Amino acid sequence: MSRKFRNLGPETHELVETAPIPLLQEILEYRGSDTEPEITIDWPATDDDEEWRSLLLGRLNAIASDNLRPMEDRCRRIRSLAVGKGPTSLEHVAAKRRSHEELENLHAQPDALCRSAWLFLRHSEDFEDAEAFHAARQYRDFGKMYDSFEATVGRTDRVDSGSIDEAALASLLTAKLELPSRVTIRSLDLPATPNHPASVMVIVRHGGPLSSVLNYKGNGIRMPIYFRPPNEATLIWTPAERTMEICGPAPKVRKILGDAFAEVVLKTDLSSKPLSWRRYDLSRFRKSLTLPLPSWDDVDVSAARLIEVELRLGNWSRRLSLRVTIDDDIEAVAQRYLGGDRILKHAEGFSRLAVAVHYTRPGSKKGRSLEISFGDTRSNLQSKPDPEQRDLGYRLLQFWGILDRLQVLDDREISQFLPVLLALHDFPEDEIAGGMIRQHGLDAKRLMQAGVLELRKKQNIVLIDEDDDFGDVNIGPMAEPGHAAAVGLHGEDLGSVSLEDIRQYVIRREWLEEILVTALKPLIGRVGVEQLDGDLIYVGRWRTSDAEIPIYFARRLDQANTLQHLDVILRSRQDGGIGIVLTAGPTPFTHLGPNVVMPLGDLLSDGKIDDAAQAAMLERFKIGRWLALGGSEVTLARFGPMSAMLYIPGLTPLAVSGVKQILVIERLVAAHRSGVAEIRTGTLIEGTGARSPRDAWPSHARASVAGVYFENHRQNFWRLKTGHLPGST
Repeated sequence: MSRKFRNLGPETHELVETAPIPLLQEILEYRGSDTEPEITIDWPATDDDEEWRSLLLGRLNAIASDNLRPMEDRCRRIRSLAVGKGPTSLEHVAAKRRSHEELENLHAQPDALCRSAWLFLRHSEDFEDAEAFHAARQYRDFGKMYDSFEATVGRTDRVDSGSIDEAALASLLTAKLELPSRVTIRSLDLPATPNHPASVMVIVRHGGPLSSVLNYKGNGIRMPIYFRPPNEATLIWTPAERTMEICGPAPKVRKILGDAFAEVVLKTDLSSKPLSWRRYDLSRFRKSLTLPLPSWDDVDVSAARLIEVELRLGNWSRRLSLRVTIDDDIEAVAQRYLGGDRILKHAEGFSRLAVAVHYTRPGSKKGRSLEISFGDTRSNLQSKPDPEQRDLGYRLLQFWGILDRLQVLDDREISQFLPVLLALHDFPEDEIAGGMIRQHGLDAKRLMQAGVLELRKKQNIVLIDEDDDFGDVNIGPMAEPGHAAAVGLHGEDLGSVSLEDIRQYVIRREWLEEILVTALKPLIGRVGVEQLDGDLIYVGRWRTSDAEIPIYFARRLDQANTLQHLDVILRSRQDGGIGIVLTAGPTPFTHLGPNVVMPLGDLLSDGKIDDAAQAAMLERFKIGRWLALGGSEVTLARFGPMSAMLYIPGLTPLAVSGVKQILVIERLVAAHRSGVAEIRTGTLIEGTGARSPRDAWPSHARASVAGVYFENHRQNFWRLKTGHLPGST
């Protein structure tokens, strides 16, 4: 039977079993920094290879798993560049960076794992570049971390890694991102592959906002460690397609990096030719396959016809393609052979369309032709060598309302819509129907142009509540322009519903959150957030005339699980001082952890955090500050049947949510006020369904509640933990 190693991670285990022993010893003894736990390894004294590895596995497994984490991370990184496409990524970077003699040493290593370990141990910066290159090959799988832009080149010479003014690019990015320290730039030429043309990769690394964490030392003393977390964004420029693909966690950084690269490296005049965010709105083709002709003075477009359409029927695994010549009317052909508009009504979407264009320029008797093909996110225009044809193609796509540019919300729009954007951010799901967006007074198309929303699909089943009719209905094909047929579950005709209302959109949280956090800039200055949870971020410290106040931004406090989870996180950060939790939506809670809770929407003055809003915020903080310390007496403040707040002087307020928790705390408070203090277990949990008072809380919160706010003082008896209060026994 194979041995189980509970403390040893799988990557370290695999490396110990496969790596050459001298190299393995070097990897395991490596320390990345002084803060890494120092591990003394007792190396086995035997010449038998198999016995040596078996003994080492046992000795490593005897070390605490926490101390083995840095070793596990190191082994994982080394192994990631030794499998799949990792070795080619590593060797390409090494070939660009290292000397001939060093490359000979690299290639002398017996296998891919040894080559990866050799570069990691000898040249760590090159190893990091290889990791970035390897990740860049999987760009499009990054989803929320990925954006793509089209750009016009303003220079005539070839753009490669050697022609990039890294110092100028670093200076511009440092200024535009308002960074406290200079960014570092690493550039690399990427070779052509069967799937991608030759490209240039630029890696941008910079320090994030100053952060800190309390480090618990061996002597029992906690000391803060201040650090700047490393941030990284990677840009790939493909000259043949004139596209920039940018990967990074912050959408604002991706946009600024694209602009800076275009300005410094490509010499693009962004005032006249801004970057085009690649998104094509194909909704017009659901109504008609006919395109109108523009009436322009500088070019005569004599014909523009759709010659190819590829539809997805029902779902994206079914594909139907139709291609005709420019002399054919594709709508008439579709009507005759495919059922025409009936096909368009039932189509899930379009994956490819092509338009043939005939045009002439003033003063030229010779006519010219152009074919434009495009899908949701890609077109063939960027690969056209003739700039005249590229410009004409983009003008036509914009004229037809197909090409959307990234148009971030300006300050006026943010101020106007900020309360509604807060409500959108507080929405519990990432998907939202067009009808709900309309009810909030927002324009879905404008939010798509700003990057906040993304069109996902049409709902096939919706819930209606009209004229005493309530229930699910099926959505059929388009009944009339802008409306789809509604059919009851038993086939009855229920009229029609608006297509705009039943379209399903995805909220791009990273864009929306960045807009909202930027609105907090008057409080913090250069906003640099720390993500504590998917629903909670630490924004920074607000410097007032009296103190520095920690500021947090939270959402979804109306969800019981979210409330309990955030309560635990914020109570664990009480050493940072009494702060303010700004919430995206309204909430009855006035405190969360040692913090005063304020709905951000209630503070805004004309959609902004101006001096009046800051004064109101400070006044609320001063009023609520005392209660954030527990107040002056034991109190259970009720905010409705399902939520309450427990105040015990000297303790951080405790958020109480749900019937079980409220019954337990209510009975403990009543016992405390009666002077008896203690209450039997059976009486305390009666009607809750819990086996113990602590079981009324979710598992992740029990340790921070039981024994802190109430205690099992003696067998079968519980009481509030008030022994620290004057007069308590």
